[in-house]
Amino acid sequence: MKHYEIVIVGGGPAGVACALSAKNTYPDKNIVLIRKEPTPMIPCGIPYVFSTLNEVSDNILPDTPLIANNIEVINDEVVGRANHTIVLSNSEEIAFEKLVVATGSKAVMPNIEGTEKENVFLVRKDKEYLNNLKTCIQKSKKIIILGGGYIGVEVADELAKAKKDVTIVEMMDVLLPTMDAEFGSKVKEIIEKEGGKAITGKSVKKILGNGKVSGVELNDGSKISCDLLIVSCGYKPNIDLAEKFGITFEEGKGILVDAYLRTSEKNIFAIGDCAAKYDFFTGEYSNIMLASTAMAEGRLVGSNLYSIKVVRQYPGVLGSFSTKIGATAFAVSGITEKRAKARSLDYTVGIAKAVDRHPGKLPGASEVTVKLIFSTYSHTLMGAQIMGGDSVGEMINIMSVMILNKMTDIDITNLQIGTHPLLTASPIAYPIINATVDAIKKWYKYQLA
Repeated sequence: MKHYEIVIVGGGPAGVACALSAKNTYPDKNIVLIRKEPTPMIPCGIPYVFSTLNEVSDNILPDTPLIANNIEVINDEVVGRANHTIVLSNSEEIAFEKLVVATGSKAVMPNIEGTEKENVFLVRKDKEYLNNLKTCIQKSKKIIILGGGYIGVEVADELAKAKKDVTIVEMMDVLLPTMDAEFGSKVKEIIEKEGGKAITGKSVKKILGNGKVSGVELNDGSKISCDLLIVSCGYKPNIDLAEKFGITFEEGKGILVDAYLRTSEKNIFAIGDCAAKYDFFTGEYSNIMLASTAMAEGRLVGSNLYSIKVVRQYPGVLGSFSTKIGATAFAVSGITEKRAKARSLDYTVGIAKAVDRHPGKLPGASEVTVKLIFSTYSHTLMGAQIMGGDSVGEMINIMSVMILNKMTDIDITNLQIGTHPLLTASPIAYPIINATVDAIKKWYKYQLA
């Protein structure tokens, strides 16, 4: 029997971040990372293996940092546990002091007739599966994507760039339903401009074909032909090990953990997509799964395995995300207006547009639209949505910091910012500040009414 002080099960971003953090904090501890997949993928890069990247292997999560830090890697599946010992599929037993479960999430296949047909694919985090999918895409002419969330629209954008006949079917009224409608409408406009098609407000009732997919039937009875169907209806926490280990979990929500990611079993932690998430604003379960969140959890647990070295009051998941469709970047953090209405929150919206260079005729300039959601009475920033050029990617990170720190509209208008003609919008028209001013003006009008 082998013995390791620290055993991490799962080779994704959470597991790797945890292993490196543990080695930094406990350099004398013997650490092993066990993963089922011999070649782990970079999750957020998967949509780009279908066109932008030449090969699926261009999106491999490298072992270089693990090797450099003398962290052992075992490619095998964990199938059981007894006390402080886990069992691998080859019957090998491994003893541990601290165990971290970082098994991620699994793609969801909806309960639709015909999902077993040939050329019906999920978007899995598996190299060989993705190689097969890419080969089939290259041979296909008409492709349907079921699901218009982030992954669905990113894959559609990639396939449209590859000049494929691609159609997205999204059951909600707009694409990118985690953002407000005006942002989803812009995504649809871009995809259609690229030659793709988008059907919203309808769902797939049945997958057609005799053995091999030939099309889909929608809930309104209409039919669309295709020779390949990609299902992108989200992911669910992988709680397989929780069941085998006897630790507490909630079906569909993940392994239950405390603020320090400790499970119901002493000395066992859970991080990343497999661990239950809680909403920043409501404390309710959240289905938001992001690599950035997973890595933050990995770093925290790696430092705190043996004692609390990094104090943390877990605020919940904010849900900060960015993507790029065509030449336009989209980003969101916190509460959207749609969600604020659904929660009956009293809010004020601030909107501003500006070119992210000054003067606007400089190379690389693009218009940026910022939409902010403030609490009407506390004046704190609750949410931000942005679309525009590449500057959007870092702007949303700044907005996330503002939301987490409960900055008010006055705090934001008093910011001391750095600007430069080649890098940012004009200080006079800086969109984050001007959107805040727009909200303040509306608030004053409300007070005077």
